[in-house]
Amino acid sequence: MLLSLACSTISCSGTKEQETLNRAEALMESHPDSALIILSTIDKGQLSDKNQKAKYALLMSMALDKNYIDTTTFDVLQPACDYYIEKGTPDDMLRTYYYRGRIFQNQGDHDNALNSFSKGLDNPHLTDSLTIARTLVAIGYIYNELFDIDSYVSYSLKAADIYNGLAFRNQELDCLFKALDGAIILGNQSIGDSIINSIEHFSSLDSISKKSLTRLQLSYALKFGATDDIKGLIHEQEENLSSLNDALNLALAYNKVGNDNKAFQLLNIVKNSGLPYDTLRHLSISVPIFEGLGNYKDALSLYKQYSHKQDSIDFLKFEQASRSIVEKHRIELQAQKDARHKSRIIWGCFGGIAVLSMGILILCLLVRSNRAKKELALEKVRTKEAENAKLKSEKDNLALENRNLQLERDKKALEAENLAHRVEALENESDSLKALINSREELPMEVQREIKVRIEMLNSLLASYITNNDQYEKPYDVWIKELTDNKDEFMNSNRLAFQVSHPRFIQYFEDHNLTTDEINYVCLYAIGLRGKEVGNYMNKRSHVNTSSAIRKKLGIDKHETNIGIYVRKLLKNL
Repeated sequence: MLLSLACSTISCSGTKEQETLNRAEALMESHPDSALIILSTIDKGQLSDKNQKAKYALLMSMALDKNYIDTTTFDVLQPACDYYIEKGTPDDMLRTYYYRGRIFQNQGDHDNALNSFSKGLDNPHLTDSLTIARTLVAIGYIYNELFDIDSYVSYSLKAADIYNGLAFRNQELDCLFKALDGAIILGNQSIGDSIINSIEHFSSLDSISKKSLTRLQLSYALKFGATDDIKGLIHEQEENLSSLNDALNLALAYNKVGNDNKAFQLLNIVKNSGLPYDTLRHLSISVPIFEGLGNYKDALSLYKQYSHKQDSIDFLKFEQASRSIVEKHRIELQAQKDARHKSRIIWGCFGGIAVLSMGILILCLLVRSNRAKKELALEKVRTKEAENAKLKSEKDNLALENRNLQLERDKKALEAENLAHRVEALENESDSLKALINSREELPMEVQREIKVRIEMLNSLLASYITNNDQYEKPYDVWIKELTDNKDEFMNSNRLAFQVSHPRFIQYFEDHNLTTDEINYVCLYAIGLRGKEVGNYMNKRSHVNTSSAIRKKLGIDKHETNIGIYVRKLLKNL
């Protein structure tokens, strides 16, 4: 009787706590503050089983998140993780993974957050559309943080579509605003037009949404519209300024319509406000405004500051991408390890069952059969296993041989393809030089002579590759050695080749009063040599003096630009 009374007491207590949990869950979406108060009254020691403890943990995590109480530990959510991930419904698993990802987000751990959100969505039987939409928004936010704007737009549009089906108009509009902002950044006008068309179906907007829409409309016009479009939105933006970034947008608009004085005033208002603002955008907008005012010196200085900051951001992107790849690899390895461990457990169970079944079978055979029949049966089993092992071994060997043969065929095919590419390249160069001689009769004889020599050497190389006979390469090797040993002849030949193929390139240096020797020196950089390699080849103490003299004639600061980069960029542009 005492046992019955105790069970009755526990049952009543568990029912009471369950009713409290249900009441908090019913209030979670509409009154999350009330739900948090109700959950705070529950004595966790009175929760009857793991299911109740998991539900309490999940609801408390939801209440904290909805009341903007960010947490970076799993103390509250862990019972839900332990129970629902293994035994919960698909929707319970989704909610658990979602709030698990939110905690990782609060920690700044984007990789584990993405992993949690993705696991939550990886179930074909989900029915909680609201949590699905919130998960898509969270994933989009992370991609925006990682500067993956394409994914940010894609996930925002997916979330907007779900919110539309749920008739959550404010949330849908917010996702459409995010997607439109991303489309403008990407310069994708077709997606931007589609999103604007969807926004236009909203019958009424509150003041905050109107301000956001005005800002985005002006950004759209600045990216894709004409000057008249921008002029038509400037006044509306002035009346709906809600942030310093809106003021920066307005400053750029004034610059686009030619009112740089007004744009300059807005820049100063933002800069002197004492409030945080997007400094990189401020710099990028300042450059064209200062240029419009004729202040090119300050415009150049601001552009250098902007470039420096942009380079820092690009470096940060690279670091984040590198960390993301490393973390993703670690997660994949851990997942593989967990899968192998789980597989071993499953196969161990199957093996145990198989062994037990075999033992029972053998026992039955021992009872029902005599020793001779038993030995015969065991011998047949051993023979069969040996045959199977032999067949398996032969099959594995055959598969290995097939793979080796395939690899060998692939290798030969690749070698043939590489040879064909090399032959084609040499034929093209030879034909190009021949055409040059045939079409330009006015070429100096020394230039024609150098080109004919090069054609003969290219023909030798072609013959070598086509016939696979190294004897054809010997004239080419002798020519290369003679040419490079005689530095003056090689450098003159190299300059003449560039004079034919890139006359504007050579003319540029002649216009800057470079001597023939100095042009020869520059052409060494043009064929891809670096400064140290040029110095080693020339083997002259005057190498540094020559470089300084060229820099001075070309107006290159000795600390600003690598002369090799300068020459190769000039060759490409001219």
